[in-house]
Amino acid sequence: MSRTEISTGPLERTAPPDRVLLTATVLSGIAAVIGGGWLAGILPGFYTETGHALFADGAGAAAATVLHTVTALLGVAAGIAGLAGALKGRSLVVTGAVQTAVFGLVMGSMGSLSLVGYLLAFAMPVVIVVLVAQVIRKYPRLRWFVGGPALVAVVIALVLAGPAIIDALVKTAGAMAADAASIGVMLLLLATATVWAAAAVRALPSDGSGRATAWVLRHRRAITVVAATGPLPYALVRLTWLTPWPAIAPEGIDMEGRIWGLLLSSGAWLGFALTLGLILPWGEVFPRWVPGLAGRPVPIAAAAVPGGFVAATLVFTAVPMLVTFGEQGLLPLLLGAITIPCWYWGPALGLAVWGYVAHRRVQAATPAGSEAHHAAH
Repeated sequence: MSRTEISTGPLERTAPPDRVLLTATVLSGIAAVIGGGWLAGILPGFYTETGHALFADGAGAAAATVLHTVTALLGVAAGIAGLAGALKGRSLVVTGAVQTAVFGLVMGSMGSLSLVGYLLAFAMPVVIVVLVAQVIRKYPRLRWFVGGPALVAVVIALVLAGPAIIDALVKTAGAMAADAASIGVMLLLLATATVWAAAAVRALPSDGSGRATAWVLRHRRAITVVAATGPLPYALVRLTWLTPWPAIAPEGIDMEGRIWGLLLSSGAWLGFALTLGLILPWGEVFPRWVPGLAGRPVPIAAAAVPGGFVAATLVFTAVPMLVTFGEQGLLPLLLGAITIPCWYWGPALGLAVWGYVAHRRVQAATPAGSEAHHAAH
């Protein structure tokens, strides 16, 4: 055996582990430990509360807890086997699909999307102020026509409703802090299901995944536009809460309710803009209005991870939402399906993210395309 063979052999055997599969294994381990704590009575139950999981509401908290724990343990075992190379290909695809189905679909609830929406709404005051400030700083032509009026509007809003805005945020933050354990479990379930879905996609046979990726690449612009329409009905409905004729709102809506209507609507509009960013130049290179990062390439993960997480949340929420609305009658079902169209929004967003990732990878692998891209920006 030559020195070259001796020196390269160990390098081949020490390839870095699959980070997606490793993350999925770790998340399953955390879920298993928490499930064991529930079964042992060490931790307060999560599925005992109504609305935390569609399956638990029907089959009972005990059955949901057992299913949760067993599935998590199987995920840990499968993840370890996959990292060791003993589980691969179709077996890993099936494992990922099962983990995703249980933690995302079976254990899904309307609360997941509500939680993500409110977390985004919390960030919107800061996002709006930063964007207005950046427009004023970076775009002289828009400074007086867009930035100035927007700044005036922000100041007026703070003067007229500043105390109410602070009060609404403080109250909601307090309620979320009191329910931090349940919120943590909900985010863990979403993350576990999402990462296992990614692990399953990565393990697909190259021939099938290649054909699917080629199809998504051909249609990614149309798919992304469809996905961007998903949050618009909700955004428009919530804006009506600022008028004397609020739609789909509680009776006697007060100032706090109107503020949340505005924040939730602005979060939906941000989702609309960020989705379009998957096919626009500023989704590949940070534009001037992004502080500290302007002109730098957007890391693929910066768009793919949050986009994939939101897409998965929408998909997991679709069935519980339709079931809940359907129990209230045909009209609530139709209104819910139109106002929050998770049934098409989630799959379309998932495909849009898939197309974005494939496009960026093709671009990076093609020197001519990469040079042309940077020259254009």
